[in-house]
Amino acid sequence: MGLGGGFLMTIYNATTGQVSVLNARERAPLKAHKNMFENASSTVGGLAVAVPGELRGYGELHRRYGRLPWADLVRPTADLCRHGHRITEYMGRVLGTHSDRIKAEPSMREAYVNPETGEVWQQGDIVRHPTLARTLDIIAKEGPEAIHNGSLTALLVQDIQGHGGIITEEDLRNYKVVWQEPIEVPVTDQHTLYSVPLPGTGSVLAFMLNMLRGWVEEGTEAPPDSNLYWHRVVETFKYAYGKRTGLGDPTRYDKSNLTYSITELERNLSTPSWAAAYRDLVDDDQTVNDWRHYGGDFEGANDHGTAQIVVVAPDGSAVSVTSTVNYIWGCQRRSSKLGIILNNEMDDFAIPNRKSTYGLPPSPANMLEPGLQPLSSMVPSIVLRNGTVELLLGAAGGTKITTQVALAVRKAIIEGNDIPDTVQRPRLHHQLIPMEVEHEADFSQSVIASLRARGHSTTELARTAGFAAMIVAGRDADGYLVPQTDHRRVGSIDGF
Repeated sequence: MGLGGGFLMTIYNATTGQVSVLNARERAPLKAHKNMFENASSTVGGLAVAVPGELRGYGELHRRYGRLPWADLVRPTADLCRHGHRITEYMGRVLGTHSDRIKAEPSMREAYVNPETGEVWQQGDIVRHPTLARTLDIIAKEGPEAIHNGSLTALLVQDIQGHGGIITEEDLRNYKVVWQEPIEVPVTDQHTLYSVPLPGTGSVLAFMLNMLRGWVEEGTEAPPDSNLYWHRVVETFKYAYGKRTGLGDPTRYDKSNLTYSITELERNLSTPSWAAAYRDLVDDDQTVNDWRHYGGDFEGANDHGTAQIVVVAPDGSAVSVTSTVNYIWGCQRRSSKLGIILNNEMDDFAIPNRKSTYGLPPSPANMLEPGLQPLSSMVPSIVLRNGTVELLLGAAGGTKITTQVALAVRKAIIEGNDIPDTVQRPRLHHQLIPMEVEHEADFSQSVIASLRARGHSTTELARTAGFAAMIVAGRDADGYLVPQTDHRRVGSIDGF
């Protein structure tokens, strides 16, 4: 439960046969303004914190679907914090990487530094979070309003403002979650994918799947995993990320429209014929190394401190949820009174007069404005076949999320790969800027050589260098659900 962040969730209700999206993404504070980061960091410190929505989101989910008492859902996490958890290899590695920053910040040091050694906790150590346990005890008793309009509201605001933030009690009280209609994509004649609309990028996922469908298949010039197949995949990614830069909070020009209806650009991106038309712009023999050719309008969002969960219930209902505090450790600040890691979601907005990491101006569609939600890479998705969950997936890993989910859907549904191979196979990625194909070290070298021959620049990344980590459950040939975590990060599987 990432109390200091937010989430996007795709839900399939097997009883009604309906798919819906719950949007509990963070929002810019009411005191936010477009020039607030002229002389300040948008990634570190309290000013980077957007209004969290996670707890109120889970409260809304419980209100609509919950059967167990709220307290019964919260207490196990409180007990885990109280009694302690073991530091895994992955967490130990991340703590070590950020050791200097953690030790330099008192609010982080008190939770992640071993007082006996003066160093960050190591793999195998048992770590307890008594402050967070007490916070969760209060949330179990008071309910999901404890942070937004309860006994914890003032305490959280005090800590955020103590770190230089501008969030007020009014921001927390006024935060609203939103129910939305999903993006719908026909993957095959029998399979339909449902994913999240804005502020998520399900429409970009739809564009990728639509552009590739029937263009990279058996029986075409580009059969799976051929050199031409991967060239067309990369070109698809580049056009998709060009269109992505035109997306932003759909309420920007109509603050009363909290229904978040699908925008015209999202509708176009989700239309098969519209995406297929872009195939004619692709040269099978060479690429174009100019982002303007692909319609780019500058910056996008990048989520790093993200988690993905998929759940299938006994009645066939399913949930795919992606939760985030944005970067690893969020804004690198913690609420000492409550034990909550604070997000740095404000950095997901385009910031005026500040070039991106890649040297480009900001995108008007995603510009910072009070009360809006920044664009997200998150695409928790569900694929149905005749009213039955066939594939349930999502990922953590910033801008690489959308490309890897698109490839996973293709590999599992269209190309018939088994779920373990779909999740663990080597990966590549292109997001238009930087103008290069990023790939894992064990990706086919002959394919990489063919991409270079077509003019693509390529960069090799280690598997620990940020490639999206997926969580997937999909049906095998016998109809049984096969769950699979990604070895790129620590994950777990449970059931009954």
